[in-house]
Amino acid sequence: MATPRESSYYRERSRHFLTLVDAQLGTGELEVACELLWGAAAHAIKSAAHRRGWEHGAHALLSVAVERLVTEVGAPQYLSGQYKMASDFHVGFYGDLVFNAGNIRAGKELIAEFIQTVESLA
Repeated sequence: MATPRESSYYRERSRHFLTLVDAQLGTGELEVACELLWGAAAHAIKSAAHRRGWEHGAHALLSVAVERLVTEVGAPQYLSGQYKMASDFHVGFYGDLVFNAGNIRAGKELIAEFIQTVESLA
C-alpha cells in the first residue's frame, strides 16, 4: 500500500470509502454512510492537491483546493457545488442535517461523479 505521502494513497482510500457505503446503508448506519461519502470526496481532493504540491491537511484547505481546481486547472464549475454537497454529508454525520437511505444512495452516485472528475484532472 502507498504511504499517506503519495497521491495514490489518497486515491485508493477515496475509492475504498465509496465501496463501503452500501454495507453501512444495509445495516442502517446512515451517519457512518454519510461520513464515508465525505471521506471519499475528501481523499479525492487530497490526491489532486498532493499531486500539485498544494496544502491539504485541513478541512478549509480542501475547499481552497477545489476552488483552485476550478479557477487554475479548468475543472468544471459544478465541481464547487458537488463539493458543497459532499460537505453536507460530513455535517450529516453530526446530525445537523438529516439524510435518509435514498438521499445517501443518490449522493453516492454524485460523489462517484465528483471523484471521477477530480481524478481526470491529471
